[in-house]
This record gives sequence, structure tokens and C-alpha cells, in this order.
Amino acid sequence: MKSLLIKNGQLLAPANGYRRDKKDIFVKNGKIEKIGDNLDVEAEKVIDAEGAIVTPGFIDIHTHCYPKAFLGLDPDVLGLERGATAILDAGSSGADNYEDFRANYIDKAKTKVFTLLNVSKEGLIRGHELDSMDKLDEAKVKATAEKYSDNIVGLKARASQSVVGEMGLTPIAEAARIAHEIEKPLMIHVGNYPPALTDVLKLVDEGDIITHAYHGKKGGILTEEGEIIREAKDARARGVRFDVGHGVASFSLRVYKQALLDNFDCDMISTDLHVENYNGPVYNIASVMSKLINCGESLDQVVHKVTYVPAKHYGLEGLGELREGCTADLNLLTLDACEEEIADSIGDTIILKNKITVRKTIYSKGEESEVFRKSIGNE
Repeated sequence: MKSLLIKNGQLLAPANGYRRDKKDIFVKNGKIEKIGDNLDVEAEKVIDAEGAIVTPGFIDIHTHCYPKAFLGLDPDVLGLERGATAILDAGSSGADNYEDFRANYIDKAKTKVFTLLNVSKEGLIRGHELDSMDKLDEAKVKATAEKYSDNIVGLKARASQSVVGEMGLTPIAEAARIAHEIEKPLMIHVGNYPPALTDVLKLVDEGDIITHAYHGKKGGILTEEGEIIREAKDARARGVRFDVGHGVASFSLRVYKQALLDNFDCDMISTDLHVENYNGPVYNIASVMSKLINCGESLDQVVHKVTYVPAKHYGLEGLGELREGCTADLNLLTLDACEEEIADSIGDTIILKNKITVRKTIYSKGEESEVFRKSIGNE
């Protein structure tokens, strides 16, 4: 459709000054044309959003949506079907197979898909992708990132023993050097060591992202006394960002609650959705947001961290805001009282007292907009 009017919604977009302000939104030709009170305009469709909170479309910065990679699923399964209007694929493809990923999946998806190119030329086709320096082709990484700069918004490397093998910190140091030379943010997966997190953190700089930051494994972000390690605080002071990256084995409720006590909340919220966790324990980005709310974050904070913050960080023009002229990607959601047990990725549970449910997703591409009617929460 070319025009849509959303009436009576509670707008929530802290970056734009909206904190549940009751307003109408008029969408025309895929853009937010007008935001105001009691708008009286002609529209092909009118949605009464009474009782619903209207946010920018959610942006999930860590998914695996290249089906030829060993963790991959279709982009729309991990994106629009789960309440995210834009997603980033986090390293499923490398320089050798990015063009196949783009032609056969990115360009054919409804969901907006951006790419963090794996520094390993083969991406995640086989795993163990950085256990030999022969798998890292610097020239090809740089050329691919430059040629497809409209879609490749950063680089990705996995810093865990199962990936780097005997190579240790060497390929991660190379990844950081390359990313900084081409001025693209590097996302680093941290998990089982070696290499040690303390060493990895010394390699990253402003704009880089540590994903799985609150994983709960040995050698993580907390000292034995339960305080944030000095290297993480130093990295944040340099402008390094810390991301949830829930995943199948990479988010601990206990660690996150403790981090909040030390004023070290996440900068961004992502799912690490892939074939092994999309039916649980991750489910979707709203479910991860709900867990953080029940750890102590506010609704305003979690919405900000899946909309404006990732859009600004990765230069996703026109996304992540409720502002006239922006792309009309929107979510209509409710924050519902509940009493539900939900698990993290290491087997600990929490009783949700409140949960986010996405009731409708409005998605725009070009001059067309579409409404998806699904209740997406902890399922």
C-alpha cells in the first residue's frame, strides 16, 4: 500500500523525544510523512493503535541468515517473522561467498539485511574459520568491503578456542588491524578461551563491538569477586560497545544482573538467532528485551538499544527513528504483566513479571508499506 494512518498510538522513541506520547503517524510512499495530533488525512488503511506502544522497527545486529552457512536460516524467518524489520548477518559469509549470499538471499528478502563480513574468506561454511592464516585474505576482504559498502557495514571475527585453534590471538589481531585500516567497526565474538577476553579487549577501539559480552563462561567479563574486569571498563572508556548476543550458549542472567549492579549495562541488544536457537531459548528480539527488562532495564532503554543506537552506529540511514522523512518501519507492541518462567542460554531461569509482545509490524520498502499481524513474544 502507498498510504497508512496509525491513530492513537503511544509513541516511544527516546532519541526523538517521544516517551509514550499519544500521537498519530501518517505513512506515505514508504516514509513517515507526518507525526501529529488527530491527523485528518486520506489513507488506504487506518490502524487504531489505542493501547499500543508504537516504536521504530527493531534492528537485530547479530543473526545468521545465510542458509549455506552451518548456522544459517532464511533472512525473513529471523527478521520480519520475528519482529525485526532490519537485521545484520554477523559473519556467516566471507569474501569468497558474499556475492552468493547477496544475490540469492539479501536481495530476495523482504527483511532489510546488512552484513558484517567475516574476516575469514570462507565465512561460516565449515566452522574453525580462523585456525589458519591461509583462511584470511586481507586484500580480498578489503576489496569486497569497499565494493559493497552499501551493504557491508562492518567486519566480524570469532575469538574462541574452537575457532582459532592453535592460532590464538593472531587472527583476531589481524582482524582488528584490517577493520581499523578500512574504518569499519569490528564485531568480535567472545566465548571459550584462549584467546583470553582481557587480551582481546586490548585490541579493540572506538566503534568496535564485543558480542556475547555477558556469556557467563570462565574468563568472562566479571572478576571472581563479581566486578567488571578493568580491561572492559578501559575499553568502554575508549568507545568500545558491548552487545548481548544471546545465542544458544552466550547469555547469563546472573552475569547481566551483576553487571547492572556495577553500572555496566549493554550498549546494544541482539539475539544471535540461528538454526539452533530460534525455537528456544532465544525465540526473537522481543524475548531478549523482555529478559533485560526483568533484570532491571527500562522499556525506554531496551527500545532505544534496538532502534536508534544500532542505526546510528552502523550508519543505517532513515532507520531507527520516529521522525518525518524516515523509512516507515514500525512496531506496535504492548508491555504485558505476566508470571512466566524463561531461561537464559546456560540453564538459569527468571520469572518474567512483564513481557514485550509485538502485535503488528509495519514494514516499508521503496514506496510500498505492508502490515504484518503477528503476536511475537516468548515463543
